[in-house]
Amino acid sequence: MLVLLIIFMVTAPMMQQGLAVNLPQSRQSRTVDAQPVWVTIPATFGQTQRLQFGEDEVGIEAIGERVKQALATRDDKSVYLRMDATVTAQDIITVTDQLKAAGVEKVGFTTQPAQVR
Repeated sequence: MLVLLIIFMVTAPMMQQGLAVNLPQSRQSRTVDAQPVWVTIPATFGQTQRLQFGEDEVGIEAIGERVKQALATRDDKSVYLRMDATVTAQDIITVTDQLKAAGVEKVGFTTQPAQVR
């Protein structure tokens, strides 16, 4: 069983799919306890206008409808943004505007803990 556990621990990170995002760092990072709705803004968003909603890649024009559908049955109308550290403030505001227009009440920004030197 120990061998199976080790094999699982080694292969599990390789099965993770999605866009590669270099999250910004923050000393005040906390873990998210609920089942959040994730929207990921990749570094290429400025050129492609495409982002990731959950596991699906969608265009900025479709994100509002997708979020409305996801939040329709939920009491918590929150969305968490994961973004590459190189994404511009204008890109963040563009996505946030689309989310707010779709009825999102709170937009949380996801970071990773700062590395201590």
